[in-house]
Amino acid sequence: MTRSRQDLLLYSLAAYLAFSSFLTVLLLLGSLAGMKFIFLLARVSLGPAKVYWLKPLMYDSAGFALASAGMAVLQYYLVSLLHFSGVGRAALSAAVFFAAVLCGLFFWRGAFYSSLGAYGFSGLSVTLSALLGGLAAVFQCPGDNPWPFTIFSYFR
Repeated sequence: MTRSRQDLLLYSLAAYLAFSSFLTVLLLLGSLAGMKFIFLLARVSLGPAKVYWLKPLMYDSAGFALASAGMAVLQYYLVSLLHFSGVGRAALSAAVFFAAVLCGLFFWRGAFYSSLGAYGFSGLSVTLSALLGGLAAVFQCPGDNPWPFTIFSYFR
């Protein structure tokens, strides 16, 4: 059974969007765990009575920083893999835009029920970092890929 190029492109883009959403959930959980770990380090270093001298905004900003940095790296990696499947830059840019919006909305909705949900723009940092990481991979030269060992025969 042979697959047409359009079917392969459609399946690759659907897998990219699904995997991006799944990694957003893992990223949300990881950033919450990182935020709790930073709170624990502050509690150990300052003591239980003085741990609340630091504003909660510092812990939340650490969680957003972890989520933003992780999302940029994940999108760069995923898009650089998808870039080798022969997708054009215009279609790949559109896929990155939709994935960034989807991941940002998904993160915002997931963060709404967590301790990060106090901020209305909690998904904006994730959306912008997904755009930054994804579009950096879209417009790179194929020889500039920092992970050349990840190019499988499927993407050639």
